[in-house]
Amino acid sequence: MDRTGRMFAVVQVCGKQFKVTENDIIIIEGFWPPNIGDRLKLEKVLLVGNTDFTLVGRPILNRELISVDATVIEKTLSHTKTRFRFRQRKQYRRINFYRIQHTMLRINCININGNIDEKKEVEGLDRIY
Repeated sequence: MDRTGRMFAVVQVCGKQFKVTENDIIIIEGFWPPNIGDRLKLEKVLLVGNTDFTLVGRPILNRELISVDATVIEKTLSHTKTRFRFRQRKQYRRINFYRIQHTMLRINCININGNIDEKKEVEGLDRIY
C-alpha cells in the first residue's frame, strides 16, 4: 500500500467531526483551554484513508496506530451576533449582542505508526471484509 499520498482523517474535537488533511485549518467554536502555539495530538480518530486504503474505527481507531498532530494558531472572537427577545403587547423588548470564541487549529501531519498490512487474530469478533 502506498502511504506517501495525501492522507485524510475524520477526527472528533469538542463533539464535532471534521474531515482533515495535512495543512488544513479547522475552527472550533466555544471556549477551549489550549493557548496559541500549543501542539496537540488529536486522539479521537474515526477514519483514516488514502487513495489506496481506508481504515475505519468502530467507533474510533487505536491511539497507538494513528496520530494526528495539530497546532493552535489563533484564538479570536466571532462576528457580533444579535439576540432579540420580545413579548407581544407587553412592552418587553431586549437586545443582546454576543460573540463566540473561536480556536483555529492547523493540522500538521497524519501518521500511521504500525503495520496495517498484517491481519490480527481477535477471538469473539467476526471480521468484515
